[in-house]
Amino acid sequence: EDLQAMMTGNCSGWVTYSYLIQNHFVFWANAPGLVLSIWLNMAAVKLQYCDRMSQSMRSSFVQLLDNNRKSFKVSELDRRALGDKYEDDDVSGAPNSFANLRKMALDITIQKIEAPAPHEKVVVGVVIFWLAIISFISFLKLDPSQRQLVVGIAVNINLLFFYGAPLSTIFTVIRTRDSSSIHRRTMVMNTMNGIFWTAFGFGTVDYFISVPNGLGAILGFVQMFMCLVMPCKGNEQHTRNAEVYDLELGASTTHGSSSDIKEIEPLGTTVDRQEETQIQTKN
Repeated sequence: EDLQAMMTGNCSGWVTYSYLIQNHFVFWANAPGLVLSIWLNMAAVKLQYCDRMSQSMRSSFVQLLDNNRKSFKVSELDRRALGDKYEDDDVSGAPNSFANLRKMALDITIQKIEAPAPHEKVVVGVVIFWLAIISFISFLKLDPSQRQLVVGIAVNINLLFFYGAPLSTIFTVIRTRDSSSIHRRTMVMNTMNGIFWTAFGFGTVDYFISVPNGLGAILGFVQMFMCLVMPCKGNEQHTRNAEVYDLELGASTTHGSSSDIKEIEPLGTTVDRQEETQIQTKN
């Protein structure tokens, strides 16, 4: 989620930088990304809110059910099903359970709970940062080269956070010797993105573009190397399970072809033979 916020700041910085250097390639490569990152951040906030609120609602409902357990009629069948977990309380005079359930549901829905929004704070912080940078270069009397320097440094700092996000994943892979935490498609796309922008920076002699994207490409190659050297343990376990299943299947097939395996008898044959044995014993 924080990576999406960094994406918004990164695209905002490069769009601002494209205005200063008057480069359409930099603008059109990052303007759609800015719009997409805003949409992704809104979706992330909604998902985060729904996840947190659903957990809170479930826990509140269970707590209210537990606190108002005496208000419900418990049938003899429910008592047998609960067994030792059921406490024999006096519920003979309990009111209608549906009315109590309706009241409890209403109490849950109208309760005041603080809406969790940690991702919103990160997005607002990134927006404030770039608003301050744009205001700084707009209202102060700076040369065009000085403005490019300020925005270039700021956007490179933001880009390093964006490309540096996989560092925690790299440390996790080294510690666990398992590369399953690396998302392959994202790794490939980020690496290709870094390679192309590094070439573009060298072609235009713009080190603000070539240096950070070169570092991003190097990080991408490091992740690729880890994927080759440290494969996913989940895939290895799946392969082992498949091999064990094949061995067991082969063993059962071998034993099934043996001549000492009894043929499957028709239904009722065993019962008839038992009856014949009992008759012979009586005789």
